[in-house]
Amino acid sequence: MGILGAILHNLKNMKKAKKIRSMSKSELLALNDEDFYEAVECVCRDAVYDINASELTEEQKLVYSLNEFEAEVNNGGLCQFFANSSSECAPYVSRALDVIGAVELKNLFDSFIANNSINVNDLSSFKISNIDEYEAQTQRYDFDGFDDKFYEDENLHQQIINYARKNIEQIIK
Repeated sequence: MGILGAILHNLKNMKKAKKIRSMSKSELLALNDEDFYEAVECVCRDAVYDINASELTEEQKLVYSLNEFEAEVNNGGLCQFFANSSSECAPYVSRALDVIGAVELKNLFDSFIANNSINVNDLSSFKISNIDEYEAQTQRYDFDGFDDKFYEDENLHQQIINYARKNIEQIIK
């Protein structure tokens, strides 16, 4: 997507977020799950870029962090999550999974982190600059084992939606 494409994409998302913010909470809650999720994700992502992350509500941080985690792992696995900029969310993942009741995924994530002595507050050793470096990263730990178990759990997306619906007042300001 070149730089111009990225700018246009961001402008489109900003317009979308503005439209979503003009909707009443009851209108948002009336959306089907996928449209609701997209709306909440858009608002949380927009909030991250618009304001200081420390000003986000806990609910916004949770939804944003779990969205980044879910999207990255579904796209390329846990190694991709650690290697990309989304790794900034890593310190929040365990607690966020606990809050939404994703106990099995929380235990899976926590065990992987503990068993491999990974510091989620410092993932600088995962930063890469090319595909060869990424390939080497995938060999450091049993990412495939984690990813296979992650993909077996089909509840995370719905659990995020359910949490967002229950906490709409704190997510959509």
